[in-house]
Amino acid sequence: MPARTSAFARKREVACNAILDATSRIIAEKGVEGFTISEVALRAQINRALIYHYFGDRNNLVVQAIDYIIKLSESAEPESMTDSVESSARMYIEHPEIARFFFQLLLTGRPLLRLGERITDAISGLERLQEEHAPDSTYDSAFALIILVLSQLSWAFSREEFARLLHISVEEADDRFIRYLRGATEKGMQAMTNAK
Repeated sequence: MPARTSAFARKREVACNAILDATSRIIAEKGVEGFTISEVALRAQINRALIYHYFGDRNNLVVQAIDYIIKLSESAEPESMTDSVESSARMYIEHPEIARFFFQLLLTGRPLLRLGERITDAISGLERLQEEHAPDSTYDSAFALIILVLSQLSWAFSREEFARLLHISVEEADDRFIRYLRGATEKGMQAMTNAK
C-alpha cells in the first residue's frame, strides 16, 4: 500500500506543479485578473475539474501560483541581507504582476497572504539580531523593512516611468535602484547592530 500512496502523491505533485507553472506563466502574460481556469487547464493539459479538486477555487489557485513564483525566485539562498533585498527586488522586477497583486490586496484591505507571513518572519529575525548586537539601539527595523518592501513593490510597476523622467534606460534605473536599496540595507544593518 505505501508504494501506491507514493505513486499517487508523485502523480498529484506532477499535476499540481503543471497547474501552478501554467497559472504563473499566464499571470505573467495577462495579470492576476486576466485569465480563466479553462486557459490554465488547456495550458497545463489537465482536466479543469482536477484544478478545482486540487486548489478549490480561483482565488486559492492565484495565491498558490504567486507563492510558487516566489519560491522559484528564492531557490538560491542569499549570502547576506543585502543579497536577499536585491534578489527580492529583481523578482518583483521580473514579475510586476505579483507586486500589483499585493498592492491590490493592500488597497482593498485584504490580508497579504504569505507576503505578510514573510514580512513578519523577517521582522522577527531582524529584531532578534538587533537584540543580540545592539539592544539599546533606537533603530526601528520593522519600519525599515516595511519601507524596503513597499519600495520594491512600487518600483516593479513604476520603473519605466521613473526611467523616462530621469532620461535613462530602464536597465540603468533598475541598477541604480538596486544599488541604493543595497546601500540602505547595509546602513540599516550597521545601525541595527552597532550600539550607540
